[in-house]
Amino acid sequence: MRSFFGGAILVLLLAGNAVAEPVILVNGKLRVADAATDACLANCATQNESCKRVCPMTLSTPCISSCDSQAQTCRQSCQGR
Repeated sequence: MRSFFGGAILVLLLAGNAVAEPVILVNGKLRVADAATDACLANCATQNESCKRVCPMTLSTPCISSCDSQAQTCRQSCQGR
C-alpha cells in the first residue's frame, strides 16, 4: 500500500510538471519548451513586426512576404535550441 501511494505521488508530480511547461512538436518528437526557445520565438515576432512597419505602401506585398519568410527562418532556427 505504501508503494502505491509513493507511485501515485510520483505520477502526479510528473504530470504537474508536464502540464506546467509548454510542449512543442519538433521533427515529429515532443519536447518541453524552455525559456531560451520562448525568448527566441518572441524575438522573431518582434523582428517581424519591425520589418513590416518599414515596408513602403507601394511595395507592401513583396516586402511583407520577405518579412514573413525571414520570420519563418528565424522560428526554424529557434527549434534547434
